Amino acid sequence: MQKIFSLMLLVAFFSITVHATTYSCRDKQGRLFMTDNLQTLPAECRGQAQEVDPDDPDNLNYVPAQDVSRGAEKEFQQTVRDAERELMQKQMRVEKLLLQAEQLAGQYQQAVQEKSNATRRWSYNSREIIQKADDRKQKAREGKQQLLTEMVGLKISGDDEKKINSWLDEIED
Repeated sequence: MQKIFSLMLLVAFFSITVHATTYSCRDKQGRLFMTDNLQTLPAECRGQAQEVDPDDPDNLNYVPAQDVSRGAEKEFQQTVRDAERELMQKQMRVEKLLLQAEQLAGQYQQAVQEKSNATRRWSYNSREIIQKADDRKQKAREGKQQLLTEMVGLKISGDDEKKINSWLDEIED
């Protein structure tokens, strides 16, 4: 037992601490990279890498990101505003397509109902009512085809596309 205890003390006193060298650098975009292997650093950082001293607790050097010029900042903000405007326009277009699909389905269903009523309650002007209902059904079909053609060019989310198609499915081809 005493031999084991002595061996453990001996190992504790003679333990060697392994310390790897740590390198840090910041790339052109301002991203900080830290590694113990210079080969893992991006190519642009390899010549600028600084060794981090493990004995100095304050050795972690802060390298501020490069200042962005006001022109570049304004250009970035304009790009963001343009992207937001395009997104809003797309959302408005999708809402418009949904409304159009709902209206076309409503017009088609109304025409079908009017034709059915005119056929059931035959009167002197039933032929005229049936002809107008058939014309409205045909316009709804054409509107459906036009709407489907417009949807091809737009990238619409799956949920919105399902909603539009569910309205358009009510219109028989």
